Amino acid sequence: MNRSFGHTDIGLTRPTNQDCFDCGQISARIAFGILCDGLGGENGGEIASQTAVGLTGEVLRRELREGMSELSLRSVLSSAIAGANAVIHEKASGDEKLTGMSTTILLAVLIGDTLYVASVGDSRVYIFSPGGRRQLTKDHTVVQMLVDIGEISEEDAKRHPKRHYVTRAVGASPTVEPDFFAEHLKPGDIALLCSDGLYPYMDPEITYGLLSRCVKESNAKTLIDLALSAGTTDNITAVIMASEK
Repeated sequence: MNRSFGHTDIGLTRPTNQDCFDCGQISARIAFGILCDGLGGENGGEIASQTAVGLTGEVLRRELREGMSELSLRSVLSSAIAGANAVIHEKASGDEKLTGMSTTILLAVLIGDTLYVASVGDSRVYIFSPGGRRQLTKDHTVVQMLVDIGEISEEDAKRHPKRHYVTRAVGASPTVEPDFFAEHLKPGDIALLCSDGLYPYMDPEITYGLLSRCVKESNAKTLIDLALSAGTTDNITAVIMASEK
């Protein structure tokens, strides 16, 4: 049985929660997760993330089915993001108060023991196992570009003043190109979708145990509480996906 569940919190300092998520089960073998972190304006980010989650959630619930090929699944994810991008960009272009609004997006589908992900922005997907964790997605940020060309180190990137400058987002341009990933999950692996209000505060040495407890309880709030106790200044969202044999 594949499952997904999540939790979000406004955090300690923000006036609104610009994060939004959705998740669910299509069948015993198919679960999905969606996570968006909105950008832009007093209300723009919240509107962008809610719009993207609502539109892509409709597509996934309608289109996901047993027996899909990887090519078909990738087409569904791509079309869902393209549709959300067009709607958000049009809204932003037609209302001065929403100018520049956009959102990150993660679409994740767990079919059997394979996780498929489409990603835009700097929200992340991690795969946790008893032996540690690995980051599946790659940030679309100025800082990641600097790391890629060797200008700064991974350690420097964690403290860089432009670490939150996103270079690719849903709604920012007339079109957007997501990254795609496919990862085989081994027994005991747990997938975590999270916004940037959470991932800087996760200790790799303890998080697998916390995630395992979350899976047993079908509750992601434990991870949110971890970031709150560490003093995060951002909205916090986590979606957990796992398989129970």
